[in-house]
Amino acid sequence: MKEVMSEPGFWQSRWGISLLASLGMGVVMLAVRIVAAAPLPPEMLFNFTARLLGVPWVFNLVHELPLGLDQYAKYALFILTFLAFLGSWVLLGWLLDPLLRRSNRLAATLLCIGVSVASVGLVFLPLQGLGAFGAAPANFFYPPLTTHLWAAAFGLVFAVIHILMNRRRQTDPLRREALGSLARLLGLVAASSILGRIVAGTYAAAQGLVGFFGKITGLSPEILSAGDHYVVSKNIFNPTVAEKGWQLRITGLVDNELTLTLDDLKALPAVERSSTLTCISNKVGGDLIGNSVWTGVHLSYLLEMAGVKDGASELILRAADNYSDSFPLMAGLRDATIVAYLQNGEPLTRDHGFPARVLVPGIYGMKNVKWVAEIELADSDYQGYWQVRGWSDSAIVRTMSRIDTARATRLEDGNVAIGGIAFAGLRGVQRVEVSVDGGESWREAELKPALNELSWNLWGFSWQAEPGTHDVLVRATDGSGEVQTKKRARPLPDGATGYHLLRVNVS
Repeated sequence: MKEVMSEPGFWQSRWGISLLASLGMGVVMLAVRIVAAAPLPPEMLFNFTARLLGVPWVFNLVHELPLGLDQYAKYALFILTFLAFLGSWVLLGWLLDPLLRRSNRLAATLLCIGVSVASVGLVFLPLQGLGAFGAAPANFFYPPLTTHLWAAAFGLVFAVIHILMNRRRQTDPLRREALGSLARLLGLVAASSILGRIVAGTYAAAQGLVGFFGKITGLSPEILSAGDHYVVSKNIFNPTVAEKGWQLRITGLVDNELTLTLDDLKALPAVERSSTLTCISNKVGGDLIGNSVWTGVHLSYLLEMAGVKDGASELILRAADNYSDSFPLMAGLRDATIVAYLQNGEPLTRDHGFPARVLVPGIYGMKNVKWVAEIELADSDYQGYWQVRGWSDSAIVRTMSRIDTARATRLEDGNVAIGGIAFAGLRGVQRVEVSVDGGESWREAELKPALNELSWNLWGFSWQAEPGTHDVLVRATDGSGEVQTKKRARPLPDGATGYHLLRVNVS
């Protein structure tokens, strides 16, 4: 009996096979990015599209999303960018399908490789301001040769998957097997990513909290672990910088340009002290603030080694992920400003800037550059990554206070206690006050002395309270005597302001 051939389904069509080849290439990209930190073309495209999130009206719109969804805006944009990138390859595969399943496979494969390399070298890198094929001097993150070899490899992967799927298009069971394998691989990559984030989750234990402060359940510790310290980055995948090849260059208006390895830094006189970092995008009452013990070298010592020329007034910092920012030379010469290589006695994690980062207290975290690769002395103001998007150039930390305890702690004397943190940058905190009647009256809280002039303060407050919920407000007064403003302002462009209001439960 003559066998009846079934009509080819979607996954055996030009569109279906092109879609599978594109998805397969995407899986390979993610896998090598996670395992080998390979430069990812859609990530380069995201670095350009992410500028949208810095546009003031877009940022404010995203920042007002409920349920903390603003934290995921960056990842949502990356997913959309990745899908758009894969979609362009689906179209390319459809166009090249006749060549990829006939005798011109070699030519079509070379064309796929050429398109991949050209898109990276002539589109994605220039869009980031890194020049054609990444030739710009400011390109620290995408080594031209390595980047384009990976691009060629991704183009080859796409062509090979497309050819193999075409060979199997007449055999339905094989097609189902290939599709199932691809789906399982996609699931494995996704599960690995989620598991990695869970494993890298938070770990904290309160330190140095004695007496009254030690009794307040939910109060922040004075020193946060690296895992609990907030992380903010423009990147979807933070750079993996090898210690062996890393160098810090000090250039520009100096008498002697310096090039230092991590071992060179560690051989210099070290300083260790706690210091608080906070993000300019932190909301009122937000958790984008942390205090850790940092070890490093005074930046002023390195500048003295290089010799600062007359006329220098600005320090321009460039990082291994091609991020840049700046701050005045005067801030760099303060004793508090260091190039740090340890956090809480351990090497910096990748997310916190391994192998070294700059810490300049008193200004927001965006200017405390991670993965620092170059410090250039200049004689004019420099607009960095966030400044050209409308954010503050001076970025002086605003006075803030936060309530940590949504549930009050019942004390032995019958009172209940709550607590939190307060910070005012280099001005320090003089006083914290709490209102339990909607701001009609204020009572002074107990203020725990900060570990030093660079660190946040813990505060605690107790009062007689009936069971139920209470709307509690907090405000701080800085070291100069200026009371924290109650005027509500969004983070953009100078940092959020206003009193933190929290509904506290008393049981």
